[in-house]
Amino acid sequence: MFGLVFLVVIGTSIWVAIDASHIGARKGLIKGSGNMGPAGWFVCCLLIWIIGFPVYLAKRSEIKAAAASSNVSIPTPVNAGHVAQNSVASPPGWYPQIAQSQQRLVEDTASSVASKADELVKLDTLRQSGVLSEEEFAAEKSKLLGAPL
Repeated sequence: MFGLVFLVVIGTSIWVAIDASHIGARKGLIKGSGNMGPAGWFVCCLLIWIIGFPVYLAKRSEIKAAAASSNVSIPTPVNAGHVAQNSVASPPGWYPQIAQSQQRLVEDTASSVASKADELVKLDTLRQSGVLSEEEFAAEKSKLLGAPL
């Protein structure tokens, strides 16, 4: 008998976690006792199933409605593994300042890397043509890259 109860508690707790994830439950979405994400619901149902499971069932429609109305889906860039200019995804309306600062950071980093690469190419050309010695090239390179000699 105890084994069956244990299986029911484990099974329903897992279902609650999966269902909460699918409907978009997250902390801060609703007020009150149901203010949890999928992991919180799982732990709550697992530890105090007799209270947690009925509360989840009662709050489920409220969580689902709040998740649908908040419409928070963060788009992912097409080439998520590649860093390029303009690779920051267009943001949802509630955090445009963060997205703008991320865009500026990407652009500044890209231009900084490009300008350092250009400078290194120029230094190497001067070294190969004999204008700079190996020591002068190494010193300028370490100064450009910010590395100690």
